[in-house]
Amino acid sequence: MSLLKCRKQLLCTIVWLAIVYCFGTSNLHSQAAGGRSEAVVSFPTEDGKTIWGTLHLPKAGGSRVPGIVMFAEAGWIVRTTLEAPGREMAEKYGMAVLTADHRGNGRSLNGKQFYTYSPEEKDGLQLDYRGAVKFLSSQKMVDPLRIGVLAVGIGGNYAVLEAAHDPAIQALVLVSTTLGETGREVLRSRPDLPIYCMAGPDNKEDFRVMADIFSLSAHKDSRFVQTHSGHGTGMFSRTVGSWVDVEKWFVANVKAVGIESEITLKTSDGWKLHGHLRVPDDLAAGVRVSAVAFSHGANHDQDTFMDFTKTLAKAGIASIIYDRRGRNSDPNEPRPQFAGGGLGDDSLDLKAAIDYLAAQKEVDAGRIGVVGATAGNQPVFKAAIDDMRIKTIVALTLENISGTVTQAVTTRDIPIFYIASTEDLNTTREPPEHPYLADNSRDAYRISKNRWSQFLLYDDAGRGSEMVKEKPEIEGMMVRWFLDKLGAAAKAGK
Repeated sequence: MSLLKCRKQLLCTIVWLAIVYCFGTSNLHSQAAGGRSEAVVSFPTEDGKTIWGTLHLPKAGGSRVPGIVMFAEAGWIVRTTLEAPGREMAEKYGMAVLTADHRGNGRSLNGKQFYTYSPEEKDGLQLDYRGAVKFLSSQKMVDPLRIGVLAVGIGGNYAVLEAAHDPAIQALVLVSTTLGETGREVLRSRPDLPIYCMAGPDNKEDFRVMADIFSLSAHKDSRFVQTHSGHGTGMFSRTVGSWVDVEKWFVANVKAVGIESEITLKTSDGWKLHGHLRVPDDLAAGVRVSAVAFSHGANHDQDTFMDFTKTLAKAGIASIIYDRRGRNSDPNEPRPQFAGGGLGDDSLDLKAAIDYLAAQKEVDAGRIGVVGATAGNQPVFKAAIDDMRIKTIVALTLENISGTVTQAVTTRDIPIFYIASTEDLNTTREPPEHPYLADNSRDAYRISKNRWSQFLLYDDAGRGSEMVKEKPEIEGMMVRWFLDKLGAAAKAGK
């Protein structure tokens, strides 16, 4: 071997050892700081760029953890500004965090400074977010359905656009951001996406734009925060507690929405129904929680209540939603044949959902509630007649007060919360048994056996699950109802 080759081999060995030493020291330090790990990583984008970042992982646990992607400002702020909060979110809050440099910046230079980019080249920033989310979601311990994103400056526009592309993005923190019209339309069309808007008072135009962005969001957990001074990531160093506030907001809107699983329910008469189970995150060992099953209306499907299940998870309540028979997600799935071409007993759908809930180790089978909407109330009341696991019902617009409903409310001593609207005219029957559907809820309430049942009547709330959108306060009332009637969490065996 020549002297030159020996020197090259020696040099490569020294470099390799240096890398091992640096990363090994970092990992040893993080292990001593509570089991957190940290490593410099890179990932490709769809258009061939290489993006560099730092991956912060919490101590390994039993369930998958949410992930947070944080990009520094495009063009001039590198990711080291974000490293400290990344470490803290991993160690203190148990979330996986990827901090990264945009293309044209820091180690992600890719041969060209960002300030020289053409408008078309800047549009590639959206692919940086896509690559980052894909990379973070691919980590074994990360829950790919719970991703949050922090974006600063021009990057915020592309983070919003990527949120429209990827529903796994559950929440956005936007700092000193401007949005194009497409981004604005995304926020208008995503009422399920909470955003945290941050602006400083120094630049009045910056403040006005961020306030306008906040106004586009219909989500109840969106926030607009004014810092002490500054612009972009510089605001965090000028306002005490600003990072802590962002971290806690991510916990509330990404981690606390619970762990979602896609499931299949099998009914006793042969149906296979598609649904989703959601369980609160970070439950202590031996703790079981109450749970709620949803039975959607005739013109809806399980997605009607998807966002509400996140609210329940934040309150410590598990939930299950599913497509009732005849509304399966897969229209090609074989279905049982019944005499006369009917669909059979749809109360068995709800019983299958309750069976599934009761079998979960995190759920207390003795504390289960049910929500029914319009036509979805009939199977709810039929199941409640003899299923003692159902401890309370929220009935959104009773479509009719059948013999089944009458039997359930007069024989079962369980609290029922009826919600209806006087404007809800019944035009489906000739002649209608009751001119207004609200009359059904009122009559059922009057004959209900349980003295704790309640009846809430609006004038202009619409019908069924639509009422929750028309009157947002109803969601909070329902959560408080279930907390009061079921409780949030209890130790196993209680």
